[in-house]
Amino acid sequence: MPQRKENPLFGKMTFAHPLPRQKIEEGFANLIGENRLFGVDVNPAFLKKEFTRKKFLVSRLPPRRKLYSIWTRLFRDLVSPGDFFSLVSAKTQDFEHRENMLLVGKDRIIYDTQIYNGVDYVGEMTLFFLSEMDRNLGLLAYLRGRRRRIVYIDHIRLSRQSSGYASALLRHYEELFHDIGFHQFRLSASLSVGKYYWAKEGFDCSDREAFRRMKEGLREFVKEKGLPVEEIDIDRLRHAYDIASFRRDLKVPVYRNPEGYYALDKDEEHRDRQMFPPGKAFLLSSKPWDGYKIIYTNTPKRTGLIYSPEYLNHRPRTGHPESRKRLAKLLEAIRKDDLQGSLVFLEPYLPEMRCLEMVHPAGYLDAFRNGVRSGRKTFATVDCSISEASYDVALLAAGGVMAGVDAVLNGRVENIFCAVRPPGHHAGRESAMGFCFLNNIAVGAFYARGVYGVEKIFILDWDVHHGNGTQEIFEEDPLTYFCSIHEHPTFCFPGTGRRMEKGKGEGYGTTLNLPVKPHTADREFLDLFEREIIPEIETFRPD
Repeated sequence: MPQRKENPLFGKMTFAHPLPRQKIEEGFANLIGENRLFGVDVNPAFLKKEFTRKKFLVSRLPPRRKLYSIWTRLFRDLVSPGDFFSLVSAKTQDFEHRENMLLVGKDRIIYDTQIYNGVDYVGEMTLFFLSEMDRNLGLLAYLRGRRRRIVYIDHIRLSRQSSGYASALLRHYEELFHDIGFHQFRLSASLSVGKYYWAKEGFDCSDREAFRRMKEGLREFVKEKGLPVEEIDIDRLRHAYDIASFRRDLKVPVYRNPEGYYALDKDEEHRDRQMFPPGKAFLLSSKPWDGYKIIYTNTPKRTGLIYSPEYLNHRPRTGHPESRKRLAKLLEAIRKDDLQGSLVFLEPYLPEMRCLEMVHPAGYLDAFRNGVRSGRKTFATVDCSISEASYDVALLAAGGVMAGVDAVLNGRVENIFCAVRPPGHHAGRESAMGFCFLNNIAVGAFYARGVYGVEKIFILDWDVHHGNGTQEIFEEDPLTYFCSIHEHPTFCFPGTGRRMEKGKGEGYGTTLNLPVKPHTADREFLDLFEREIIPEIETFRPD
């Protein structure tokens, strides 16, 4: 007898986990009796984009065994067809689904509905539920039965603009499909729903070339409108969400017609003038685009990963401890542990010099650039080995941390891992050492404060070496708490980071060094967190 279990998504509804086959088949029978479940083929005319109201051709349902197989491949045994139908058609805001049904194809389940607002028909929507092999695993995916379960949002059409409904429905669906094990949304962002609203909800272009065209379109739009925007502001955009949230401090006019469509210029049809930020105005009036969004099935956290193959172009001398292999091993481990579906992969950008100069004086940056371009093998100290691309790659590493700050503070992800190199925590304001040239974490902290208004920042530096450069930069800053766990300076480079170092001037008391002996075990680290680090965080209360 399977144990019954309550799922908070289903409110007070309880269901057996796993559901007996009999319950799933009873759900099929009930929907058939209600004329809600049919076999189906897609109308070839619809696939050819010819005008037709008949998207599907009704056919016989598959045999019972095949029907059960299709259902459990997509929904496993977590939910019965009847309960699923109720949940996917739940009333959202004042909109409800009518004339809705489930359709069973050869390898997929289809939900088709008309959408009403009160007595008014406002549109229609079709959802395809299907699965595909994980392409990252190839033959191994087939042998292990590794498949991605996908919800494809197709043919959503509303007769008037209703972004609030689309967004609310998507959030309901994201929670629902997360809990029954789906991995990804896909959609075609149509004119009627509004590309802006899908981008704002976290959908990105499935084709990077399409995103490049989108970004170049925004660039032309900005030039045409004569907006005070620098090239770097557009160059750093890496996601459709970034375009949707672009320069909210500016406003430009767009013109709306009675059905809710937007145009950049006023004409006989588009008369209603409205003021929007440039990113929103551009997307609302642009062409449709295909998008996707990860459903975070495997983890409650939404973790981003900053990486670029350009980080491999920093090439210290042969045998140098700071090796390109570190990032290669990291990516290999991500693939081996099948974590790709749990991560949001993001790209770095080259930062403006003024962002770097909040940490490093212009003279130091010039000296670093000139040192690299002179063809020398080291900069400042013998351990800071350089190659012809080291300056540009170091800038991109700092820009990677800035891109991570953007992603978290814009709500794109909840946390970020910046797989960047060269590293930075030994670099002081005007000094390079310990393989470090620019202090990436300090650049990110100043950027978060200067651009997003973050006031109190807590930096936890956990490394075998003390982050002496980061400590130097913030030791007089009462709004930045620097905490470092590292091997005791008696045994380890750079010989700093003793308990007695607690900050200077107004920053006294916002530096905490926790040196440990070599081969310290996990239990001791946990004790440090519980006894010292967490209480300090709670007392300091960073933003």
